[in-house]
Amino acid sequence: MIAYDDWALLLVALETFRFYGGDLMVAYVECALKEVLDLMKLYESDGILKIQHAYKSSDTPNIPYDSDGQIEYANQLTNSHQCLYEFKESAEFIAFTDWDDILIGPRINSGFGKFPDGFRQLSLKHQFAAAFAIPRFQTNMKKTFQSEINPFSIEKTFNQIQYSTKENLPPKMIVRPKFVAGVWIHQLKVAENWRFHSMTVNSTIAVLLHLNNLILDIGINDKYSTDLVYKNNGRDFVNPNILQENMEKMFNKYNYVFNSSNYSYTKLFHKLILNCYNKMEKYAMDGTIGYCPSYKACVFPKQNVSVIKIKTKYKSSKKMTNLIWHERDKVEFIESEKGCL
Repeated sequence: MIAYDDWALLLVALETFRFYGGDLMVAYVECALKEVLDLMKLYESDGILKIQHAYKSSDTPNIPYDSDGQIEYANQLTNSHQCLYEFKESAEFIAFTDWDDILIGPRINSGFGKFPDGFRQLSLKHQFAAAFAIPRFQTNMKKTFQSEINPFSIEKTFNQIQYSTKENLPPKMIVRPKFVAGVWIHQLKVAENWRFHSMTVNSTIAVLLHLNNLILDIGINDKYSTDLVYKNNGRDFVNPNILQENMEKMFNKYNYVFNSSNYSYTKLFHKLILNCYNKMEKYAMDGTIGYCPSYKACVFPKQNVSVIKIKTKYKSSKKMTNLIWHERDKVEFIESEKGCL
């Protein structure tokens, strides 16, 4: 989470995860809107979410360049492996997904199963499967939530979702961590030995809904496709009433008054990064890009919004032959009024 602002997507992802029997979701936060992090803290108190400091290398002293500008997707690999190594011995399965990928568990006849049960059955049938490639369906809202015009409701979300099984999106991975030494979110990279492999699962066992357009600012036109290929309804995947009830039950438990009109529908950070990335993609496609395609290559305007971001302090650097050893000493969250970017 380099600059996270989509509170609605956070709620949908967490409550769907709860619905399918997920144990713990881990959020590696570099920076997020303050009100979004407050929501995350509620879920952390409820035991279903763990908030972690994301890795950020650009604070490293004595380096004459911005090292975060030289890496892929904002330290995605580093944070993924931090998760893998922390939970390698304690977790049975780990899903490596983005926040806009809503993980759906097994459907059994007209009912709904649980994540662990579906993957345990697969593991028994395929003892040397170290990783499972999960198909992804492109997913759009028939009518995007827009503040007072169409206020967010987690119950209405799955009534308004449409998805397509015809668009080919790269899969994301769920791994059995004890068999995995290295992973990328799209494929198994390094197994513990040659016997272990990855396999693609059937969408009845698990699927990811790649959801883009959940909330939108008033006056902004929704640019996502309303093509007829998006004809399948999100109610296929969950019971929306139970998701709504679970969310309200948790808010009541902590005496938290949730009103969606108190949250921004603007997605400021997402919009700024997307505009910059679209230009990068054009340059990459025509072969004229002359820099590492990272958000650090973008020039962003001042944001002037309240956020929570990480601050890192380092131990004294040590020179080791031809290498310089940098070690983090203390990482903490601090409040800032200058935004994330």
